[in-house]
Amino acid sequence: MLKILVPILVLASLIAVVVSLDDERPRADVVLVHSTDLFTLDPQRMSYLHDLRAARAIYEPLATILPDGSVGPAAAESWEVSDDASRYVFHLRPGLRFSNGDPVTADDFKYAWRRAMLPDTAATYSSLFLGIAGARDLFDWRTALLALRADPERRDELVESGVLSPEEADSILAEDGAASFRRTLDRFDETVGIDAVDADTLVVELEGPIPYFLDLVAFGTFSPVHRPTLEAATRVDPETGRIDEDRSWTKPGRLIGNGPFELARWRFQRDCRFERNPFYWNADAIPADSIEAVVIQDPNTAILAFEAGEVDWIPDVRAEYRADMIAERLAYDARFQATLDETADVDLDRTLGALPPPDAGERRNIHTVDAFGTDFFHVNCRERLANGAPNPLADPRVRRSLALCIDKDALVQRVTRLNETTSGSFVPEGSIPGYHPPAGLPFDPDRGRAELDAAGWRRGDDGVRRNAEGDPFPTLEILFSTGSPRYKDLSLALRDMWRRELQIPAEISGRPGNEYRAQLEMGNFMVARGGWYGDYGDPTTFLDLNHSEDGNNHRGYASPRYDDLLATAGATTDATARFRLLEEAERILVEEDLPILPLCTYVTVYMYEPDRLLGLTRHPRLDQHPGRWSVRR
Repeated sequence: MLKILVPILVLASLIAVVVSLDDERPRADVVLVHSTDLFTLDPQRMSYLHDLRAARAIYEPLATILPDGSVGPAAAESWEVSDDASRYVFHLRPGLRFSNGDPVTADDFKYAWRRAMLPDTAATYSSLFLGIAGARDLFDWRTALLALRADPERRDELVESGVLSPEEADSILAEDGAASFRRTLDRFDETVGIDAVDADTLVVELEGPIPYFLDLVAFGTFSPVHRPTLEAATRVDPETGRIDEDRSWTKPGRLIGNGPFELARWRFQRDCRFERNPFYWNADAIPADSIEAVVIQDPNTAILAFEAGEVDWIPDVRAEYRADMIAERLAYDARFQATLDETADVDLDRTLGALPPPDAGERRNIHTVDAFGTDFFHVNCRERLANGAPNPLADPRVRRSLALCIDKDALVQRVTRLNETTSGSFVPEGSIPGYHPPAGLPFDPDRGRAELDAAGWRRGDDGVRRNAEGDPFPTLEILFSTGSPRYKDLSLALRDMWRRELQIPAEISGRPGNEYRAQLEMGNFMVARGGWYGDYGDPTTFLDLNHSEDGNNHRGYASPRYDDLLATAGATTDATARFRLLEEAERILVEEDLPILPLCTYVTVYMYEPDRLLGLTRHPRLDQHPGRWSVRR
């Protein structure tokens, strides 16, 4: 035993040395692990989860996601919404300040949102802003302007597209880049529905009702930026008119935010540190003075660092043996299940903190938390396959038969071994307040075989399923990406279930990530591995994927009834009535038509001591806010 412990202790000591190397600052109040360095601290360019988590430390949007998944006030203390949900008036808190003491005004939000709308910024989440009145037209117009200045020979093509008039195109070609940018600013002010009517009031007009707009406003990309800092780092290319930014404005000493913390240090591939912002409006209520994220790429080393006490939280446990760690947690829960049942209505982490420490073979510091995402498989719904052959999966009865013969409990218990919450719906259960997803289809092989029989694929005396013409059921190919063992393991399990329960031939086909994606987008598959995480707190972040015209509808699914329900819901301003319409649309999706085969809700595996680290939410949105974290020493 001692021989095993010695190298572990040595490695843990080395980790401690690396974490503190060349740094005289005391250990941060809360230390977490990043598996890779931050990509950017520019809020309008962010897309990765750990970047967005950092954004919540140094920026504050108008609203925030509360621990229960609802939306609450943040930089805005209140707002009014028009009856048709197309006009919002936000009232900023009085006395808001950036981390350098400068006032935060409504114009800072307007400036930041304009950055996100312009194609110059190449923002991943520009689309979230395009429901604002005039925003999409501005984006398309600016894109055409930049294309024209880059290649004047495209003039006629761009004029014919209708985005630019002949006179406007000629005028743009005759001016310099700076004039074209001023033209863009004027167009934004004239046509886009954002108005900073005074320092504390922002009015936003939408193209139409967006019932979840407040949820979007709480997203990190909608945070304000310090305009003088950005303007000092920005130049306009005199030839192209494109904005060119010096991105070092996000480095320590230059970055100015309005959140509860300010950036104190950022060392490439090592760590970043945030310290309390004394100018934050609610600074006295922030429990931690400092937060630090250390970069530990190896998942095993991250666990050693946690066990050595060098870090307090691993937000994504990726070690290959994590299923064994979860089994140890389940053993601990089993020993205290009666106590847990009695305290089901109180905070689970605090309950665990009041229980005795784990015995050998148990642990309580591993946590599987339902995420805002669903693991599923695509089903090709087109009449013919990519090779021109008839597609048996075009019949919804065949698709239902596949769904009815998936033993999801077996998948999460014996294949993934993560004991995820099985799901028959696309929208994760409990993730959106007031929305109740349908149950979906159960595991019912007898009914599954009956559906296949009803579709005309009957089993003959030779054991082969054939249609009325005598054609055998074609081999069902299951496409998956080779990027993760999970994908192959699930595909193998489905293959075996469908062979056994439906008596149909099935095989798996693995492809590298880019090739898999290309095959999926071309519709060159029968069944293919899928998965989706929601971007905002509304069912449409999932359900829109199956609209007949959606770019992510790789399944070729087209249902006028489904599309009509989404359209009707989109025009319905009553929140309860709207959710009932969306629930019916999802019921059609997962109980009748089955263009997707939901398996389970994704889990995120956290590692932290429940009696020490406080302030994390277990709501599926997993919107973890650094301003709520603290560690009990």
